[in-house]
Amino acid sequence: MKKRAVIICNGTLDTKYLYSNIRSSDFLVAVDGGSNKLVKTKFVPNVIIGDMDSISKNALRKFRDCEFIKFPKEKAEVDLELAIRYCLEKKFKEILILGAVGSRADMTFANMLSLSQIPTGTDAKIVHENQDIFISPKKLILEGVPGERISFIPLNGDVSGLGLKGFKYELEDYTLKFGLGVGVSNEFKKKKTSITFKDGVLLCVHFRKWF
Repeated sequence: MKKRAVIICNGTLDTKYLYSNIRSSDFLVAVDGGSNKLVKTKFVPNVIIGDMDSISKNALRKFRDCEFIKFPKEKAEVDLELAIRYCLEKKFKEILILGAVGSRADMTFANMLSLSQIPTGTDAKIVHENQDIFISPKKLILEGVPGERISFIPLNGDVSGLGLKGFKYELEDYTLKFGLGVGVSNEFKKKKTSITFKDGVLLCVHFRKWF
């Protein structure tokens, strides 16, 4: 079985970025209109998931032999949630999500919240341009380049007992309040850093430098 699943959504995503992030060994899951992003590439999705309200005629024609998993348009979940659930059922331990950030703020936010459904032990992140977006486990060693920015955003309430080491602004046993921006725009001071906390859900946005 392939080790990594790559989910392609219908947000901001260009062909060059697809080639720089997708490996030949990846299992590709196209989320509805995300399949449109693959039409002019060499990539063929292993499965296309969603209510199929955004997929183009060109994509339907090119990928007609692919597996389609269709859901009703009126449903409780956004299409990315369905794709994540599929990947978890298939027991992928690494999930990369592309194209989850776009022009619709509501969909972008819902897609980020979808990360909170992924259990600890699964390496999952949204990648958008130079940004890695992920939910931190309660103990994490994170590597970066000194000077790179990182933001810490509590979801679903406060994050308590937060400890940050190796960053410009270090913390110890701190309560990061939900709804406040105090955790935005910290910086890597060292190449290897640590994040620890006791309770809560912590969303991280790591801005990687391009060289």
